[in-house]
Amino acid sequence: MKQSLLHIGIFPKIKQRLRKALFDKRKIDMKTILIYDGSFTGFLSAVYKVFEENLQDVSIVKPKHYHPDIFVNGVEVDSSEKLAKRVWTSLELKIGKYASNELYKAFLSEIKGTEDVLLRYIIYVYASESYVPSDVSNINALRVSQVARMVTRELHHIQNYLSFTENQDGLDIAALNSGFDMLPLLGNYFKKRKGNKKWLIHDKRRGYALFYNLKEVKQIKVSPERQAQILQESNNRSSLMYVNLQNKPLSNYNRGKNTTDNKQLLT
Repeated sequence: MKQSLLHIGIFPKIKQRLRKALFDKRKIDMKTILIYDGSFTGFLSAVYKVFEENLQDVSIVKPKHYHPDIFVNGVEVDSSEKLAKRVWTSLELKIGKYASNELYKAFLSEIKGTEDVLLRYIIYVYASESYVPSDVSNINALRVSQVARMVTRELHHIQNYLSFTENQDGLDIAALNSGFDMLPLLGNYFKKRKGNKKWLIHDKRRGYALFYNLKEVKQIKVSPERQAQILQESNNRSSLMYVNLQNKPLSNYNRGKNTTDNKQLLT
């Protein structure tokens, strides 16, 4: 007598998938999850892999958002400056520098699910014969535009109100606590505004800083001891800036499969 599925804790749909996996000779299409290092270079490297291997049912996630599953093929993607530059150059040619920068701003939002929205947006623009950046009829294009505007609004707020304090070494310091990764967008602005002094802007949430040495702006890692010192100096002089804009996941926009043949789109 066949044992009840409910008695052994397997629901019918799961049982059917298991039967296919174990006994059916036909190949089962598994979802692919590309795991990247969290950097923009790593993300673009993952995008290149999607196009190069013509991956269809695919997502791109950071390691902290990856949850192993027997029906999911998890693949770690190496970060490649060469491949990332190739994708970025192609994007700038396809959609222009302004739209590319908007895409970059959306990536810096770090909202959960952003990578998949950006991937589907990129596939959409490459599949369009004559893409117009102002066209937001596509849901992913609309979401990229919305998130980019959120980041831009926060950027302007920081540029106008971020407060620096000179420490005992003559270094102007400021500390920032933002839901978005804003430092990559601030370097050139403050280099022009404060080009005659050394300064440091510390991102409290992410543990790194921008440092200007009178010649160039560098991203530097900050030790826990130095972080504590910066935050103490900032708190004592009311220079710690908190920016807390709404940070909604984009999971509702990640439902569909990529049905476009991707490999021939990226040139």
